[in-house]
Amino acid sequence: MTNQNIEKSLVERCKYTEKQASLLVKELMQVDLRLIPVLNKWVDDGIETDFNVYGFTLLEIKSRYNMTYPAALLTIDWLVKDPKVATEAIEHGLK
Repeated sequence: MTNQNIEKSLVERCKYTEKQASLLVKELMQVDLRLIPVLNKWVDDGIETDFNVYGFTLLEIKSRYNMTYPAALLTIDWLVKDPKVATEAIEHGLK
């Protein structure tokens, strides 16, 4: 997985601008190690794999909040890294 592969997927699959994709790549490259296989599967194959943490699933967050897969993945990463704050935000509608 390279920055270029991720950026290309963000632009082609999610219709991010190149500038938006460039910013997201930096964040995606820093996801928790447990999320790397999930990210790789999406970048390499376009497969949206689910991931469960603290009672939330990646695909549930994507659907409920109308997010792109990478945005939901970053939300799951936030849950992994800062569960208390992230859980509270998600439960209150990510306001």
